[in-house]
Amino acid sequence: MSLEILSLTNLPEDLQHQIQNLDKDIKLTMAHGWFDGEIRDTWPTFTVDRYLSPTSYGQATKEERDKLLSDAEVILVGFPFPLDLRARSPRLKWVHQRPAGASNMLRGDLWKSDIVVTSSRGYAHNLPIAEYTIATMLHFAKNLHLPEQERKAKKLNAREYNVTQLSGKTLCVLGAGGIGTEVGRLASALGMRVLGIRRNASEPIAG
Repeated sequence: MSLEILSLTNLPEDLQHQIQNLDKDIKLTMAHGWFDGEIRDTWPTFTVDRYLSPTSYGQATKEERDKLLSDAEVILVGFPFPLDLRARSPRLKWVHQRPAGASNMLRGDLWKSDIVVTSSRGYAHNLPIAEYTIATMLHFAKNLHLPEQERKAKKLNAREYNVTQLSGKTLCVLGAGGIGTEVGRLASALGMRVLGIRRNASEPIAG
């Protein structure tokens, strides 16, 4: 008997192959974008505009989408996702959300249901977000916003360029999980003293 995995999020081909190669009985069905019409009808406009392609309104019929859900034992989702996954998926055992934030799952019928729900906390986009954080710190430490303002004003005030040196400063990371730990690692490479705080101190923070 095959294990039916349904992906509602876009997976690169190498990741699809990794999943399928785990076991010969795994059947992976890709349905990225199929439910976008339903999502447009049930999520706030801001969320829809932020995350969905402006040209994507879903695929297949409601009956065909229902069939995909009724067969699925494992569902991979992104954000946003259909709000009635539990009600439409009688065989469902596990839902994995690729983004890290568990609070994304507060909407819909999975929260407090009997289904195992996991996220990619600690694995999703750690380095890109950490690099963005360091870039933002450098931006304000070096007043990188001033040149564009002065270009528009057609004046130069050199006294405003009183920049801060990050090396030697102390950075406190509130929430030293996957992303926070990566921020701390990059900050340490700049010569900063790094303090990490998190709820559970049972495991040492890497670095």
